[in-house]
Amino acid sequence: MVEVTNVCKSYGRKNILNGVSFTASPGQQIALVGRNGCGKSTLMQIMAGLLKADSGNVLYFGKKLSPGAGFSHTVGYLPQENPLIEELSVADNMSLWSGKKCRPEDEAVKMFQLEDILKQQVSKLSGGMKRRVAIACACVHMPPVMLMDEPTAALDIYYRTEVRKWMRQYRDMNGIIITVTHDSDEMSDSSVCLLIEDGLLKDFREEK
Repeated sequence: MVEVTNVCKSYGRKNILNGVSFTASPGQQIALVGRNGCGKSTLMQIMAGLLKADSGNVLYFGKKLSPGAGFSHTVGYLPQENPLIEELSVADNMSLWSGKKCRPEDEAVKMFQLEDILKQQVSKLSGGMKRRVAIACACVHMPPVMLMDEPTAALDIYYRTEVRKWMRQYRDMNGIIITVTHDSDEMSDSSVCLLIEDGLLKDFREEK
């Protein structure tokens, strides 16, 4: 289970998050929605350990985790911006994320249909291709929790459908997905939609 409890974050005098709390259980997908700048990505960065909250806690299966050894085996994080190293090939990026100096795992390569671009330099890929590679990198360890900030934003309709299919399969394996989204289909797929407004969480709709 993921437990977010009373998380607060301010920048100067501006309160971005004002006591945000929610839980997510295995097999659930939680969608975080709201206007641009409302704090969705800030919350995801706090949950990924990249940003320190002013107060509050984030627990994964009862433990407070810090980035480092073991974190990526529990939590996979897909940021909104491209996290890939542009000068390296697709294969080298995947190897870096996995921590293994070898060919990327065949399962991840096949899952996101990357066979034909493994040797290509990331800088030469389209935005949609980069997004597919970034998703593959984030889930390379198949961690039990995935944090995904607008996962399908740069994808065409075909790959958007394929990624949503993978997200459903991941949940079927008791994975937990917490996603920031503006996509109505991703909202529909989610167990719970939570609206961030004025630094607080509100139910966007009833649980499915």
